[in-house]
Amino acid sequence: MNTRLKSDWQRELELRLRRFSGNAFQTFFGDVMEAKYSDDFSRVKPFGKLGDKGCDGFLHSSGTVYACHGTQNGKSPIVTDLLNKMREDFEKAKSSLNDIMKEWQFVHNFIDGLPTEAVKELSKFRRELPNVLFSFFGIERFKEIMATLPESELERLLGPFARQNDFRNLQMSVVKELIDAMVSELVDYAPRNKTISPVSSSKLDFNKIPEMWASPLRSGRYNEHLIQDYFTKHPLPTQGENLAKYFNDKYLEFANQKLKPSTIMFELYELIVGPEERSIERQVAAYTILAYLFERCDIFENATDG
Repeated sequence: MNTRLKSDWQRELELRLRRFSGNAFQTFFGDVMEAKYSDDFSRVKPFGKLGDKGCDGFLHSSGTVYACHGTQNGKSPIVTDLLNKMREDFEKAKSSLNDIMKEWQFVHNFIDGLPTEAVKELSKFRRELPNVLFSFFGIERFKEIMATLPESELERLLGPFARQNDFRNLQMSVVKELIDAMVSELVDYAPRNKTISPVSSSKLDFNKIPEMWASPLRSGRYNEHLIQDYFTKHPLPTQGENLAKYFNDKYLEFANQKLKPSTIMFELYELIVGPEERSIERQVAAYTILAYLFERCDIFENATDG
């Protein structure tokens, strides 16, 4: 698998894990496991009063019971809710599945990591059932499994995702649609004064942008002049400037929360692409706008060459 394709599907995987919650996350997990293990993996769902016995999936060959917990955008959990969910599923499995359970895994979508309390809770389970293996199943485990799948399966699981060649076909009508939708949300926004500095050639490295996000920024860079032309010719000459300053404010808001560069990129991308269906044309337009904002130094920090 080439490096670019790997970056593309890993970015789309992270985007989906951040968006999914509840049943949607559990369904996605089941799809991935069936693609990898076929009939060796069984989905489990509640049946009336019998419930699911704390089991959202079972891998027969290893005797592994999976308990899923997905939260919107993989946001930081309310720790007590997370611990209660872990304990509830564990107690059900311990009571009802102890005769077949050799391993128990807690499947989650907390992209930026779990709280220490969750790690300590898992240690308690180990002490209670020392003959059972316990572990977490997060984004790195998703990556390990999906890296073994053919490209056709990746696209089936993740949907169509923009590749490098797709950036040669930027649709300005889609760019306009995305920009109009964003501008409509800025009616009451009062931009602050900010000086835009020339962008350093080392800005990507300076900000430690991971390759999964650096790739679409590089691809979008070739079309970002079209975004500038769009704003230059727009009947409202301040529209582009106001939008750029808004995104700079949002970047600073996320940076002040000490979010990781990948998380900030996700948040900014979501502001651009919106809730509609993520067609390839829509992805390309959104990544190109993101590249435009990055190249203008409206988002992330500039670097001083040399």
